[in-house]
Amino acid sequence: MVGLHWRKTISTIVLLFYVVTISLVSSSAQEQFSLEDFQRVLRSSLDSELDKITGAKVSTAQETASIHAKSRTLMRRRASVQNRELEGKTRALFDWSSGHVHTSEDIWNDILQHTWKIADTIKRGEGKSVPFLVCGEHLDFNDIVASFNKLEEEAMIVSSSHNEVCLVLSTTSVQGREVTDSFGGSLIGVPLPDITKIHSGTIDEVLSKGWSVPFSQEQAPKKSNATEMINHWERIIIVDFTPELGGMKEESDLLEVVNIITNDIQDMGEVGWYHQMDIKEKQKYSLDEGTIDIPSLSDVFSLTSIENSTSDNQRIRFWREVFKKGIESKHVCNTMFSTLFVKARNGNYSFELVLNPMDGPSSQEYESSASNSNCVASLIAALSVHPYVLSVKANFPTYHGWNVAQLMDSN
Repeated sequence: MVGLHWRKTISTIVLLFYVVTISLVSSSAQEQFSLEDFQRVLRSSLDSELDKITGAKVSTAQETASIHAKSRTLMRRRASVQNRELEGKTRALFDWSSGHVHTSEDIWNDILQHTWKIADTIKRGEGKSVPFLVCGEHLDFNDIVASFNKLEEEAMIVSSSHNEVCLVLSTTSVQGREVTDSFGGSLIGVPLPDITKIHSGTIDEVLSKGWSVPFSQEQAPKKSNATEMINHWERIIIVDFTPELGGMKEESDLLEVVNIITNDIQDMGEVGWYHQMDIKEKQKYSLDEGTIDIPSLSDVFSLTSIENSTSDNQRIRFWREVFKKGIESKHVCNTMFSTLFVKARNGNYSFELVLNPMDGPSSQEYESSASNSNCVASLIAALSVHPYVLSVKANFPTYHGWNVAQLMDSN
């Protein structure tokens, strides 16, 4: 277990660069990937978020649990596709001001438009690469990868059948359009929307009482009774890197990348907090020059950036409130960032953020700690917008109940 280095006052590397000018988005590129096409390939938090925005039935806890039990990654071939497509067509949100009915497809198009805009304006080092979902009909995996000038290990197969292969790789928005257009309709691609990087059920899970990080100003005791055991397991956020970043040779390289990610997240939080101030209050503070071109989390995250009439939707207001009380608050969740630990996993293809490490320091302040569920939920959203991140999920130890039962039997 490795401690996370505390962020510097000024980030030396700015990964997220937001251009005020809105780039024109290729409408043909967006129309190629419909909501039904996307949902056929990936199962993610997108499904439940659309349900909650349009007010349709939300998956039960039992359904969510089965998803986690069957899938070890974010990517899973969808089952019962025809049933989900039929449900999607019936979901709608009525706009009383205009009389227009916003369907799930409408909201999906808003998310796609925002995702393309971010892909066009994001800056990562010398390039502008973001993870793309690419699907080809009657095409070979190696041929698709080669067309993007990538190596095989820089891409990951999501699904494969006798006539279609879908994969994830990182590329620029310009190259993404050029390559897909060159195949004349047999290859389609879209920047991976942030909400689709979050595992299904993750947000509901971290906001539940059973998962929430217990607040204690004292370090967890070495020996606990059965009741205390329920609270004192480590709450972990598991993050997968994009394929081109995965498999770093040294753990020190992984830690360096994690530091970059968390620095960027905290910068977005501070910018978001500053933007919420009125003009008079802003005069009391000075914005660091290193953050002038950095967007707020609210500006980057797709569901808080919807600009049509659905932006006043209850679920979208929920996300804005999470950010306001979490990473974009005055405390910017400082205690959470200063007390969490990082653990490398799976050959450095992913890492764990331990929010309440057993051998780590205790939290001295509740609002800015991981015990504030708004900090955890906004952290997950912030991780999802980062171009280095492929997927995010929360843990729940499968051995937990067995341990507690064993303790109770021995008492």
